[in-house]
Amino acid sequence: MIKGIFIRGVAVTLGLAMLFQIGCAGRSRSARFYVLSPEAGSELAMQNTSRGGSNLAIGIDPVSLPKYLKKPQIVTRTGTNELHLAEYDRWAGKIEEDIGRVIAENLSHMLATDKVLSYPATEGIAQDYNINIDISRFDGRLGGDVQLLVRWAIFEGDSNSVYGVKATHIIEPTRGAGYADMVAAQSRALAVFSRELAEAIKELSGG
Repeated sequence: MIKGIFIRGVAVTLGLAMLFQIGCAGRSRSARFYVLSPEAGSELAMQNTSRGGSNLAIGIDPVSLPKYLKKPQIVTRTGTNELHLAEYDRWAGKIEEDIGRVIAENLSHMLATDKVLSYPATEGIAQDYNINIDISRFDGRLGGDVQLLVRWAIFEGDSNSVYGVKATHIIEPTRGAGYADMVAAQSRALAVFSRELAEAIKELSGG
């Protein structure tokens, strides 16, 4: 009799535990996905550049990133030499392609040309200028600052004449403690960098 009651008690306990696990699974966190965005107005301006503006054709080579950044998870700093990969806050695509896309959209707006393409759309297309971008850091602290460290060079057309090799260091405050704030700050840092590229191209082209 006692043995039967014990067995039934164990069965009830196991059943409740399974129900609890099912309930927890149903309430498990879902991932959030993010994309970088061009400077405000860039996308609209791209639609209007065909009505008038520059005829410059500009290509952006594949953006080089350190391996630790080429992850689906958003990477943040928790210390000088310590990183955190956010399990539930992720990039919607490849971050290196997203960076190239945003810079292309920014440059299209800043230089008033609709002929700015990023890799892989640049393959086989004649270009007046070609931009090589090597990023060594593009991360930051939640609630702190984003840092963009990048070396870049501009090549002129088919001649491959290089406009030096420049180094740029941009620090942009996140203005908030969330991952959306982090991504927005990264987008602003890319806008600052894009303006530097645009000024260099204007100097080269005499614009």
